[in-house]
Amino acid sequence: MKSWYVVTLLLLSGSFSATSQNRDSSNSFLQKATIAKQERRIQLAMNLFEQAVKWDTTNIDALKAMGEYGIESRNYRQAVDAYTRWNRLDPNNESTFQQLATLYFNLGRHQDALSFTEKWEKLHKDKPMHYIAGMSNYYLENYPQAINRLLYAAETDTSNAVLYYTIGRSYLEMERYKQAIPYYQKAANADQKNARYVFEMAMVYYAIPDDKNAIAMFELAAQRGWVQNADYFESVAYCYMNIGNFAKSTEYLQKSLDKRPSSISIRYALAESQYKGGQYQDAIDNWDQILQVDNKNARSLYMIGMCYQKMGQKDKGMALCDKAIEMDPSLNSLKQKKMDMGM
Repeated sequence: MKSWYVVTLLLLSGSFSATSQNRDSSNSFLQKATIAKQERRIQLAMNLFEQAVKWDTTNIDALKAMGEYGIESRNYRQAVDAYTRWNRLDPNNESTFQQLATLYFNLGRHQDALSFTEKWEKLHKDKPMHYIAGMSNYYLENYPQAINRLLYAAETDTSNAVLYYTIGRSYLEMERYKQAIPYYQKAANADQKNARYVFEMAMVYYAIPDDKNAIAMFELAAQRGWVQNADYFESVAYCYMNIGNFAKSTEYLQKSLDKRPSSISIRYALAESQYKGGQYQDAIDNWDQILQVDNKNARSLYMIGMCYQKMGQKDKGMALCDKAIEMDPSLNSLKQKKMDMGM
């Protein structure tokens, strides 16, 4: 009985001694890490912090220091690891809630960010994390919740362009275009170098539709550096076409076609704009080029027939329209529609 008691004491003594040694080693590495941090030796400091935690996984001082330095050095994954371990050791420590909410958000783990935001706000109702909660909900496509939280955030953060843009984008995703516009405008005002905010605002105006304001925003986007590619010119052209300015729509569609000379859809739109603007021969030339690529394009043939009729060659034009209808009987409804409209 006595020998068993002695053995037990020896084992307990050895265990305590090992634990004490581990904590001493951990604190030693922690001290070295702190010195390396002060000397701005980033990688060495992080390695030493890891060693400190490795020697004693329950050393909260080491975990806290590693987490703080991870944030300072933007090594968010290492910071998350440190604060997560600290949180497991002390699940009620509110400092870990706030830090983990922010870190998970920065890492794009938005559901986890919301989880720790909720824990923080249960203890600090007077210090809600509206911005992180709102942005996380946006990325999770919970748009009504995103708008609600971001509107609260905007009450105190009045110059945050990203915040306003995200509210506008949330309304856009919900197809509530008119409600999106004021927030796109605030985002564009807050960050006057950002062309994307203005371009998307132009697209929202186009969707409403409000073509005049869309044109103004397209032009402003270009002034701010938005690339004027084929899609840009085509979008502006449709706005001009919608307000009946066919000279301008033709100009912009030609610019779009210059960038994509093989595009059938752009060439067809250009021909249509020319037709509506009374440039019948130019329209014929473009529809004819479409037929050279696709000789079964009955709609192009039909519109060539309409051009000839507009140019006074009624018999030739009607014959081409009839031939197009033979190729595609559905065009007969188009013929009836144009007759009803006096075209």
